[in-house]
Amino acid sequence: MAENIQKIAAEELISIQVINSIDYSFSTGPIMGKWFQGLKEKKFYATKCPSCGRTMTPPRGCCALCVVRSEDFVEVGPKGTVVNYDIAYYASPDPLTGKVRKTPYSALFVMLDGSARDIFAHEIKDDDIPKLKRGVRVRPVWNEVRTGSIHDLLYFEIDG
Repeated sequence: MAENIQKIAAEELISIQVINSIDYSFSTGPIMGKWFQGLKEKKFYATKCPSCGRTMTPPRGCCALCVVRSEDFVEVGPKGTVVNYDIAYYASPDPLTGKVRKTPYSALFVMLDGSARDIFAHEIKDDDIPKLKRGVRVRPVWNEVRTGSIHDLLYFEIDG
């Protein structure tokens, strides 16, 4: 009898789809606030370490190498070089929307011009995925309506 119950339970598949949403606001602070204001203006800002000169993209308030406060901003980019990338062929939910992403999609790691050490992660235009390789030059494509969020930058596309 227990064997029959296990067999029936194994054959029944019950699934519940739930997308949780939590309204949440937080202060970006002066460092990331400048970053998001830059995105709204179609600009990338980095902080520059007063000790070693390292530019940090996205900006950070402290240099991880020198452990000193970094509050001086410099503009970097807008173009950059692909340092690395991932291409996903498995459909998975977008963590921001809960909707299944179309495949393939990319995770792109770009070193923006003027930022000699740090990379910025985003994605590349879907049509450019087959042409993607390390060292290729890319440029940003901006949303027409910008609000000061990461969504102001739609994606990067191959330059040229």
